[in-house]
Amino acid sequence: MKTKLLILLVIIMSITFMGTAFAVPKGKTLEFKHSKEGVVTFSGDIHAAKGNKCPDCHNGTSFPKVGDAKKEIEANGGVPADLKMADMKAGKACGTCHNGTKAFASDKKENCVKCHKK
Repeated sequence: MKTKLLILLVIIMSITFMGTAFAVPKGKTLEFKHSKEGVVTFSGDIHAAKGNKCPDCHNGTSFPKVGDAKKEIEANGGVPADLKMADMKAGKACGTCHNGTKAFASDKKENCVKCHKK
């Protein structure tokens, strides 16, 4: 009886965490279309290839936790919350890593085209 319960618990936990691990699944992207500088496309593949995992950013400080982020996007008709460059320059959101130390600096003009595509 305990073995069956343990197996069931492992299956339920696996299914639960699989959804958060693939918030932007392999081969998929998330587009931020509200920038006048051009569409910003977030690629889970690129960030995962660098060794990042969803909770690295979606920890409730840089961005909402994974489940909360999904709810926020759904509530806004598929559009993520408004991200501002001023926030990134202040070390928030993407700027937490894209500061020129861990990843390319988001506040350097020559790097704009790495994210913004017209």
